[in-house]
Amino acid sequence: MAKPESVVVYDGLALTSGSSHGLGRVSSREALSRWEHFLSACTTVHSRSSHFTFPQTPSLTVDPAVRARIASAFPEDAAWHRHPVPADRFEEALDLLTSIEPQPKNQWGMSPVWLWHTADFSVLGPSGNVWPGQDSAAFDFETPGGVRLGSSRSALILEGRRSMSVSLNFPRATDDELSTIIPWLQANLPFTLSTKHWTRWTLAKNGTTYRGRKIQL
Repeated sequence: MAKPESVVVYDGLALTSGSSHGLGRVSSREALSRWEHFLSACTTVHSRSSHFTFPQTPSLTVDPAVRARIASAFPEDAAWHRHPVPADRFEEALDLLTSIEPQPKNQWGMSPVWLWHTADFSVLGPSGNVWPGQDSAAFDFETPGGVRLGSSRSALILEGRRSMSVSLNFPRATDDELSTIIPWLQANLPFTLSTKHWTRWTLAKNGTTYRGRKIQL
């Protein structure tokens, strides 16, 4: 079966680059509410997960009592060095995080305890219907930045800073269609979309790989 000819991807800011969109001075609970609004308004969620991590944070360490509380409530998955949160305990995890806030911050605004929420989904169009052609198996291609074409996802990171990453795929989207899609997305996102993170990936002549070209929108 022939592969899809093209897909427009917004990858901003990719977690693989060590970055994400800051959400400003909002509480952890408000940041989660805004992320969930975006998911509800603009996507059909296929899977969602949450976990705590204790990343290496320059100049800071995790309070042993805090570490013990989290480990007791949410035992560690040693293989991944994280503390998974079951789907029916998301609210409990948020309550635990807010109970230790405000967390200490280093000079870069980082804190030692992070609560992650991630979701894989199909993105909708402004009509409210699922945008057609979203199938990562059909594309069977991963970009150098780690984006699987045809697959959309987002992560919310709650720590001293609140931030969000998002990767959105619109197969065969034209510039005219994007002129409608982008304002609709922007109205439902808690951060400003960057004009520099849009790429059109086009099937190469070999019929197997894709070539990316940045597009200014």
